[in-house]
Amino acid sequence: MYKAGIFAVTSFAVVAGMATFFIGTSASKADIDANKLYMTHCKTCHGEDGKTTELGAGLGARDFTDTAWQAKVTDEKILKQINDGTPEKMMPFKEKLSQDEVKALVPVVRGFGKK
Repeated sequence: MYKAGIFAVTSFAVVAGMATFFIGTSASKADIDANKLYMTHCKTCHGEDGKTTELGAGLGARDFTDTAWQAKVTDEKILKQINDGTPEKMMPFKEKLSQDEVKALVPVVRGFGKK
């Protein structure tokens, strides 16, 4: 009987801990304002409307409204570009943004192709 009680309490603790972890994780993802992230970190080169700025053009930044580019680039490639950047052109954001924040930027970038 004693072992059954310990098992029940341990099981409850594990389930409660997992629930707390996953609920906390979901809440933090929901708190990410991807548009604000874009405006803070991306608009200088890619513009508020996804079109390359003068500074961005000089650095070879992408025009996110380019439908041909949108059609051929994968989400994985966008994630890699944001994370790793391009030497002497785009800074890497893997140290500056969380992976959830980086992932949240992909639909923002994709959104410019639909306008």
